[in-house]
Amino acid sequence: MRKFRSSSCTDRSSEPLGVDSGDSCRSPEVSLRRVGHLWACRVATSLCLSALASHGLASSVFETVRPGYEFAFPRDHFEHPAYAAEWWYYTGNLESGGGRAFGFELTFFRASIDRAAPPESAWDADQVYLAHFVVTDIAEGHLHRHERVNRKGPGLAGASEAKRLIWNGNWSVQFLAGEPLRPMQRLSAVGNGASLQLDLAPLKDVVVHGEDGVSVKAGGEGQASHYTSFTRLRASGSVAVGGEEHEVRGLAWMDHEFFSHNLAEDQAGWDWMSIQLDDGSDLMLYGMRGVDGRHDRFTGGTFVSPDGSQRRLKADDLRLIPGRLWRSSETGAAYPVEWRVEIPSLGLELEVEPVLDAQEIVSDSGLTPVYWEGAVRYGGVRRDEPVTGKGYLEMTGYDRQVQLLR
Repeated sequence: MRKFRSSSCTDRSSEPLGVDSGDSCRSPEVSLRRVGHLWACRVATSLCLSALASHGLASSVFETVRPGYEFAFPRDHFEHPAYAAEWWYYTGNLESGGGRAFGFELTFFRASIDRAAPPESAWDADQVYLAHFVVTDIAEGHLHRHERVNRKGPGLAGASEAKRLIWNGNWSVQFLAGEPLRPMQRLSAVGNGASLQLDLAPLKDVVVHGEDGVSVKAGGEGQASHYTSFTRLRASGSVAVGGEEHEVRGLAWMDHEFFSHNLAEDQAGWDWMSIQLDDGSDLMLYGMRGVDGRHDRFTGGTFVSPDGSQRRLKADDLRLIPGRLWRSSETGAAYPVEWRVEIPSLGLELEVEPVLDAQEIVSDSGLTPVYWEGAVRYGGVRRDEPVTGKGYLEMTGYDRQVQLLR
């Protein structure tokens, strides 16, 4: 299986500097000055990655995730550099007026290098910013996959409350009008062979997962995250693939986590699902998977009713049962791309099927673990009534044990 890159070229000479591994073609009209800037940026990014490898991320200077954290919005929609790492995940299922379906992922990662030595200038790398942009063209059975790496520098990347902006180069999420718990958001990303422009309107307030402000992932101190989501975002805008633009509508989901922990030594990775059912209810489910392949006692999730009220789900409340495997020819990892979900207290039984088996994300920089993240469909029963839905499935640690911090 080839790395999913389009062969078409697009002039990006006006883009902010950065490394975009999915945008390798450039116009022959790009000036020598621009080429020099690109070369300098690649050298700087290489140094930045070397610093990341040598200094590491796990450090006692970072804040530990503890119970009692008091969320405040809009502040907590943006970055928390006191914690070692952070991510913002936007995923969703879209459809054009003609019925053509797409999945999308636009994700932003922040990783601290070493806060013990404060930066002396804007160009010193104390933070690494990585972003993934993926469009799943379901009709063509094709994944358009892009990656971008930047330092913070003088405005190259960040997640600023003052600017109401999360960005990496010209990939961005702009927070617009709306209440702090339901802000309108605008997504924008352009890659080689694919682009995305979406307006997102939250249909429910932001959700805080876990208990007492903490989503526990393992048994050690601080092995947890502060975790929020927008579980139902009405999406409208456009997707362009292969030079053809499509007006689209659909539903999106947003996850935001910040933390300073690694997984426990006996944990290999996790399996995560976003579920948006046609009865208006949403679920976030995750299974923390041990090296023995079984989900452990830190598995859990959240049920969000149509009116926005929430219910925490613990490991004893649910069963995530893996089914059919798909093996990647790129990494050799075998992923269970079909699942069965059982939550007896909700009277819910669901079958999970991918829209496309090959939705594995491989980081060319090596800064993030290999993971499978893709659009899925749900079908089953809730309290003996048929129910269907859409969402996303994420699976990590199938090629090797996940190390979030180095």
